Amino acid sequence: MTKLTRLAAASVLSICATGVLAQDTVTLRVWDTFTETSEGMDALIAAFEEANPDIDIQRDVQSVDDMSPTIQTALNSGSGPDVFYYDTGPGFSGVLADAGLLRPLDELYDSGELDHLYEWTRERSTFGGQTYGIGNAVEFLSVYYNADIFEEHGLSEPSTYEEFLSACDTLKEAGIIPVAFGNAAGWPAFHIFSLYANNLVPQDQLQAMIRGEQSWDAPEVVEAIDAAFVEMQDRGCYSPSVNAASYDDANALFTSGMAAMTMTGSWIIPVFSEAPFNVDFFFLPAPEGGTTTPPAGLGSGYFVSATTENPEAAERFLTFIFDPENASYWVEDMSILPPYPVEAGEVDATPLLAKTMESLDPDAMGLNIDVLTPEAFNTTMLDGFQAVLGGDRTAEEQAAALQSSVGQ
Repeated sequence: MTKLTRLAAASVLSICATGVLAQDTVTLRVWDTFTETSEGMDALIAAFEEANPDIDIQRDVQSVDDMSPTIQTALNSGSGPDVFYYDTGPGFSGVLADAGLLRPLDELYDSGELDHLYEWTRERSTFGGQTYGIGNAVEFLSVYYNADIFEEHGLSEPSTYEEFLSACDTLKEAGIIPVAFGNAAGWPAFHIFSLYANNLVPQDQLQAMIRGEQSWDAPEVVEAIDAAFVEMQDRGCYSPSVNAASYDDANALFTSGMAAMTMTGSWIIPVFSEAPFNVDFFFLPAPEGGTTTPPAGLGSGYFVSATTENPEAAERFLTFIFDPENASYWVEDMSILPPYPVEAGEVDATPLLAKTMESLDPDAMGLNIDVLTPEAFNTTMLDGFQAVLGGDRTAEEQAAALQSSVGQ
């Protein structure tokens, strides 16, 4: 659907809703983290307001780093939003659900309004038998690379892990940083760990570990930690001062052409699509004996405050923004894949996003670990991987620490 068609459809809905104009306008406070694609969200909200003239959206956009430490306090105090965009998973929205701060959305799901969503996405925001959110931004983790640098140095996409390491060696010898990695905040290491763990730990075993049924100090986990954070660093594959550099610093190294690769998620596509060179990606090949299984899952999702005074308006907002008729706002304006199937030919996607859509197979991909594990486990990952990168903890000690955090 083109933008003109979208606006025309919204106008028709607006005309149909003229009977509502005499009613008082409801103000719905919405917080989100679309800092890089704010104009796209503004356009989607404008279409919603035109179709729903009795609802005024009061939007507050902020960074993920600002949202995370403030949302629970804001909800507790009553000064927070009616609807907000936040990480799915037990270590994030699950904490808010346990604290009684979220409104269940089971009735909305059961109404059939959301039947077009991938069935597995509902599970990611279900806690204690109730569903509290609508997960969004279907994502996967991969290795993004500067295709111009690869061509200049006679490199092709690695099909084996040995070829990947060989490419790192070639780039290092040429004076180019092989892989940009900034872990000052700690959480970027979560993604690196997920890439290696999914390639080295069989999926049934990894799922059992996440459920607490098998131990995290298994040899396969030790191997994944060692390969990701010891061997890669010792080989000189990562950018200098990993624990002192931020995630944004790493992205800047890549987009400036100083680094040839970086490992991150498909949420970065809007940024990399603007790079002054050709950007492509490949799935990190598994080391010998493993199976290449790219981690996939959801980014953040929308949640409703338990104390909202406008639950009906909140549900109308959520139903509208996740209507497949509005997919082009997500894909074209924000480079985000919504939680339902979208054919590349139905929208005007950038080449990088189009390849992402073609490569995405949610049913055949691995797990993005940190969005499925509780807060104590994620804290142990954060502190422990920084310690491994700093040479203050071994892979074996970190695997044991992860297991000790289970159930805390």
